[in-house]
Amino acid sequence: MTPQIVSSSLVLGRRMTEVTKPTDPDGLILEAWAQGYMVGSIIIMIFITLCNVRRGVLLHKLILLELVFGTFHGTFIFNHAPVYGWYLSITAIFLNISWSLHNVVAWMKTRPFMGRKTSIFYIVTVCLVQPYWVLEIYANFTYFNNINDIFLKTRIFEALFRDPWWIYTTCCLVYNIRTRYNFGVFEILYLSPRLAIMLIAMVLSIVFLIIDICAVTGAFQSVLPVGINPFWKLSFVFKLLTDCVILDDFKTALDKLSRYNITQVEQRGSKDANWPRSRNMHNTTDRASERPAAGLVNHVTTVTGAKARNSSSESAQWIAVTSETKVETFQMEEMSGSSSHAGSVTERQSDV
Repeated sequence: MTPQIVSSSLVLGRRMTEVTKPTDPDGLILEAWAQGYMVGSIIIMIFITLCNVRRGVLLHKLILLELVFGTFHGTFIFNHAPVYGWYLSITAIFLNISWSLHNVVAWMKTRPFMGRKTSIFYIVTVCLVQPYWVLEIYANFTYFNNINDIFLKTRIFEALFRDPWWIYTTCCLVYNIRTRYNFGVFEILYLSPRLAIMLIAMVLSIVFLIIDICAVTGAFQSVLPVGINPFWKLSFVFKLLTDCVILDDFKTALDKLSRYNITQVEQRGSKDANWPRSRNMHNTTDRASERPAAGLVNHVTTVTGAKARNSSSESAQWIAVTSETKVETFQMEEMSGSSSHAGSVTERQSDV
């Protein structure tokens, strides 16, 4: 929340100004719209996450907790002084916790793509910046309760202590999609609309982050109402969207997409291969049916024995052996894979 400052003739300790709820109509409408947009979007994402969360998965629970903590800071516009300052400061604690949880969730999702040293450096640096957020909670409370102006000096460093890990996560995911999985942008849109939505949300969150930095540093003072900055809320919503649209880590989601893509390619390839094969089978069957049946092969063998030794006359008995072999063959069915072969052999012997 960028402060709304109103001049006051009262000296509040070290303060020369008094921070109050926005009083300008344009500023009040813009701030109310931004908070309503943030809370409404997060509530929808909470229900979507509840429908997809799996029991026993820590990552899913952290995402749900991150969403719940992010809703509280979008309702302080309804309060008036002196509740306004207290309520805003207390809900800001949960908002800061949600920001830190988002970095932890990003680390858990990106960890399969990182080396051991990179993973350790990532999570250790997330832990090392937590003292800044403790200071930010104190500065927020003292500023909106009109005690001191430390918040004006710490606010400009929020993006530095909040978003470098998110920018690295986005770049790491895009790099691995291109190098490890060889997916193009339009291919992702076709294969997985959910993953495409996540990538678009990542880009939009970084765009609104840059606009938020420009607003904090005073680049948009002549455009926006004094003290109103809705851009960090827009960036925050798109960050949460990337977490809830795909609850699992990035590698698991991309592996599932890769396996699905391979399966689809194999199915299309098998269909394309079966089409000419079925035509060839049909044509071969027709040609086989037109072939004439194989002829019969007859073999006749005659063996004449020698004259009997005890025979002295011309009328002596002779032994004649006649054998006849009859072989029948049938054409083997070529395409059905089954074959039949039948033969019959008959032998006749006669004594002459």
